[in-house]
Amino acid sequence: MAKFESAHVFDGVPVEVFQALKRYELYPKYLQGVTSIEVLPPKAKGSTAIVKYEVNLIKKFHYSLNMFEEEPGRIWWTLEDSNLMKANDGSWKLTGKGTQQTQAVYTLDVKFKGLMPSAITDQVAKANMPSMFQGFQKLILDLRSGS
Repeated sequence: MAKFESAHVFDGVPVEVFQALKRYELYPKYLQGVTSIEVLPPKAKGSTAIVKYEVNLIKKFHYSLNMFEEEPGRIWWTLEDSNLMKANDGSWKLTGKGTQQTQAVYTLDVKFKGLMPSAITDQVAKANMPSMFQGFQKLILDLRSGS
């Protein structure tokens, strides 16, 4: 099991950040390695959607997540299906910081099928964090400007 937690300050108030994070269909345009997204109706009680990801990071794989949302402060998910993972639980917790910023705490708890050394999963996750935060910041700003 690989567990990650990282905090980042976004330019934008919590509702703007929340709105950007839940625009799953835009992820391929803004997040490196995400090649396609399909947003499906929810199955789990309380879920807002199932989001099916196709990702190409070292290896091409797919997974579907049950998404849960509490506007404007929290988004979390659980694994529905994957060809590579046994578990994928995570969340975004958003807190206003100052007048125009949001502290976002990203957590992820992943377990892969088969043998995958945690050193490799740690490196992949940590290497992708900066570009993920940059991609979401661009999405926040583009939504604000109406792009």
